Amino acid sequence: MEGKHIIIDAFDCDSSLLNNMTHLEQLLTKTAQDAGMNVLYSYFYQFNPQGITGMLILSTSHISIHTWPEEGYASLDFYTCGKQDPMDQVESLLKGLSSKRAMVYSLFRGVTQLQLISSKEITPFDSSKGG
Repeated sequence: MEGKHIIIDAFDCDSSLLNNMTHLEQLLTKTAQDAGMNVLYSYFYQFNPQGITGMLILSTSHISIHTWPEEGYASLDFYTCGKQDPMDQVESLLKGLSSKRAMVYSLFRGVTQLQLISSKEITPFDSSKGG
């Protein structure tokens, strides 16, 4: 029952990508598949005039996204109770949103002791990394 939960605040994203429901569903589906996870159900909703909320139900839990294109911001939630580490997929998710900066929080679920929540800032398009 133990798992890993990743919470992502993605900033300075490409607004057109944040308002493209097809792109977001494909991005999250590819992320789940690349992590070796089985997608059971997918639901995405387009707000008017802009913004999308979406959820993939996985056999090991879920991935969700909520976007604010007018702010260039997306919040993502990636939880798995399987052996896979969703942290391995964070950078490709951020690149898929053209995020220039993100805060990523990681915590373990199903544990019975207090824990420190780890966090880090990621800049997926940092030119000093050659990426």
